[in-house]
Amino acid sequence: MLQDYGRDAKILIAANAAGQLFLQFSVFIMPFYLKALGYGMSAMGTFFSIQTFTGGLFFLLAGQISLKLGYRKTLLLSALLGLTGRVLQVLALNTYVLMIGFLLVGANMGLRQPNFSALLSEEVGDEKRHHAFSISFGLGTIFNALGVLIAGFAPEFFMSLGLTEGIAYRLVISLALLQFALVIPALLLISDVPVKNPRINWNRGLVIKILKFSLPSALIGFGAGITIPYMSLYFNLRFGQTLAAISGIFFFQQLAMGLGSFGLPKLVYRIGPVKVITSFQSTAAFLFAIFPSIETFLLAAFLYVLRSILMNIVWPINDSFMMGFFSTEEKATAAGIRRAFSTFMRGGGNYVGGILFGTSLSYPFYATAVLYVVATVIFYAFFRKYNR
Repeated sequence: MLQDYGRDAKILIAANAAGQLFLQFSVFIMPFYLKALGYGMSAMGTFFSIQTFTGGLFFLLAGQISLKLGYRKTLLLSALLGLTGRVLQVLALNTYVLMIGFLLVGANMGLRQPNFSALLSEEVGDEKRHHAFSISFGLGTIFNALGVLIAGFAPEFFMSLGLTEGIAYRLVISLALLQFALVIPALLLISDVPVKNPRINWNRGLVIKILKFSLPSALIGFGAGITIPYMSLYFNLRFGQTLAAISGIFFFQQLAMGLGSFGLPKLVYRIGPVKVITSFQSTAAFLFAIFPSIETFLLAAFLYVLRSILMNIVWPINDSFMMGFFSTEEKATAAGIRRAFSTFMRGGGNYVGGILFGTSLSYPFYATAVLYVVATVIFYAFFRKYNR
């Protein structure tokens, strides 16, 4: 699977996969941890908004920082910020310490992904880029699925040993620190890719290229923000499901998505990246449009898993496709700006989603489906002639 790649590319892909396992010990369980600490929904919204909007800000800065430090040092800086943020979340000495923790984790998120995509793209070259991004995504998603499953059952296991609810959740959150125990040494082992031009030649053509990728991502981010953060709550309210059952849904979603991504490059080489991206996203939009009409939990869970696979499995292809349009010094900046658009709009979608779900359990899905369709049409219009 990885035999055709160089040493540094293998390390990057392996470190990303391992990191995804421990990431879920904090992400999936965080709302329950905060609840155990005594925080209500309003405070949770504040914490998550701080993380989201800080991430968006650092997406904008990611490229400029990497031009000064290089991709590897920027990824190391990102990891150190994330490690510090997670430590502060585990300590949770008071509200302000928690806020700083979420801010630092947001900075880690914003710096990491654009520079990881740019560095991996440079390490594998154009011919293997689609394959490498899909393999990295697939392995990471499978480990992510395992993390979701463990995080769903770990608190009850620790409480069965006599630990209080607060200590049990804190212990699960603390396991997320192992992510950085693997990622930081891995980054110290690899070499950086030199950036020949430390400055970006900003011009009208470059700005238009970035905006063409950013506009569809912004619309999808807004649509996802409306529904995705509320899905576990939706399954609970609509079908009365428990946390363990809901974690099982997300486990199978991630596992199937990870396994499916391994075969995606062959489809891309056969029909082209633009056709793969648009066909998958339009089908996912249709499934969300009919989702509110589903009356049984098992069918709703199946359609949600299928929708998630179709919508998310194409993101590594989308990232890889985008990297082909930019030079070495432009890649992290372009990827960061696109993700900033998506992140800020996702944050706005979170607010709109809360209002819509407060009105109806159906309206958010219709809104998301419409936004997905519009984004897909725009993307196809911009890039159909590059489907090769």
